[in-house]
Amino acid sequence: MMPMNGVLLLFALLFSCSTQTLALIPKPTNYAKTTTACNLPLDTKFQHDYPSCYILTSCLRRFESRLITKHMPMPEVNSDDCIIDSIKIEIRNGCDESEYGVWPSESMDESYIVSILEGEIKINSNEIWGTMRALETILQLIYTNNFGENIIFNGLIEDNPKYSYRGLLVNTAKYFIPIDTLRRTIDTMAMVKMNVLHWHITDDESFPYVSSVYPELSEKGAFHPQTCTYNELDITSLLEYARLRGVRVIPELDTPGHTLSWGKAYPHLLTECFDKSEPDGNFGPMNPARQFTYDFLENIYKEVILRFPDGYIHLGGNDIYLHCWKSNPEIIEFMSAMQFGNDYYKLEAYYMENLVQIVLNATNPEPTTTPIIYQEIFEHGFNGDNNTIIHAWITENWKSVAKKATEKGYRVIVSGAWNLNSLVYEGDWVWYYKQDIRDFQGSPEQMELVIGGEAAVWSKYVDETNLISLAWPRGAAIAERLWSEDIGDVQDFRQRLSELQCRMLRNRIKGHPVNGPGFCPP
Repeated sequence: MMPMNGVLLLFALLFSCSTQTLALIPKPTNYAKTTTACNLPLDTKFQHDYPSCYILTSCLRRFESRLITKHMPMPEVNSDDCIIDSIKIEIRNGCDESEYGVWPSESMDESYIVSILEGEIKINSNEIWGTMRALETILQLIYTNNFGENIIFNGLIEDNPKYSYRGLLVNTAKYFIPIDTLRRTIDTMAMVKMNVLHWHITDDESFPYVSSVYPELSEKGAFHPQTCTYNELDITSLLEYARLRGVRVIPELDTPGHTLSWGKAYPHLLTECFDKSEPDGNFGPMNPARQFTYDFLENIYKEVILRFPDGYIHLGGNDIYLHCWKSNPEIIEFMSAMQFGNDYYKLEAYYMENLVQIVLNATNPEPTTTPIIYQEIFEHGFNGDNNTIIHAWITENWKSVAKKATEKGYRVIVSGAWNLNSLVYEGDWVWYYKQDIRDFQGSPEQMELVIGGEAAVWSKYVDETNLISLAWPRGAAIAERLWSEDIGDVQDFRQRLSELQCRMLRNRIKGHPVNGPGFCPP
């Protein structure tokens, strides 16, 4: 793409640039805007040379559909007889899906340049993902004047993300979340340039994932075996929906804890709890002393890896309560045989190191899957493959975990700074907006190992009725922190967030009010 410093300087010299900042979220890397605007008609033509890029075709259809939506009013602005007659798209590395589809990945290039000048919009990107983000930016730049015209200011934008991993965690096991709600969630993520849906599919409460190799898991473990499950067709359709919006879907089947739902079909997977040398009728985490456990996990994770094309998979590892392991004679005997003494954290690490190896071996001859684990396993002595990513998710100590994990060369993602579960009515997004996930007194090399983060909706009190309103538009504060190198001040973001909320409402995304009393103009 063109060198930006010279282009922006030339642009600034040629045009009288406005100091007014339009309500773009996330804030772009560089934006030079003039005081002049053009009319953007509904029949503006697209020009490109990528007939077999089906992602692009889908993007342009969505763009056209949203273009006809009534945009935010800016009544005093006229288009000065300037009309945008074309939107030209150039993808430097091309986009040809005639043989196979293109999938978003950890190495996706989302950078782009948009120029709006002399009756023409030009989009330049290296990959389709940058074009996709550029189209979202353009949609946020459109206003409606007194004559009912769509207008857009002349200007130049250069943009690229700070972090490659910008996610939202959704738990669909404590309450079943229908596929349509997940689709609307993905739509909203794409609107603010988030690119990872961390899908926490299973938990103690239910097992909604329909497995081909172990169908009884959902038949007995789901809230309802027909209406509260995700079958292969559901998953495939959601993955395609996300792909067309540049969103990766990373699955999580959390183990060895949070697995009571697995035990409804396969109780031998779990550890039987004892009281005074007798079973007490309760079950704890998976039983790490049995080969059956690892054989079972190998089969189901091979299936999950084949079903989900992303290179990352989350293995869980949080909230492992040890009392059941400590009470079980089989586990006690295994601890002795392994010379673990009474250190049950060694048993945790043993289990997870085995599971990581299972996942790495699932794509022989060369590992193509990157495992992610929760921070507790790392804190308790995990010494597994260095390609493993540590997920720092606990609010109280995510900084110390990020520092220690990066010291050992592990990559890190952070959600401990951004738990969306609790809604505070006095602008809790301000706290989210001020969080810097590289603020842990590490070296520059350590900072680079923090590859991103995610907003977390753990769903203990969240279902399809309030997922969208709880996550949005508050999640946009996190989206900007993860995308933008230089963020604005809080007051600047407050104004932009209010406008974004109104734009979301115009697109039938019913987010929760975040800035107190106000209204969205008609």
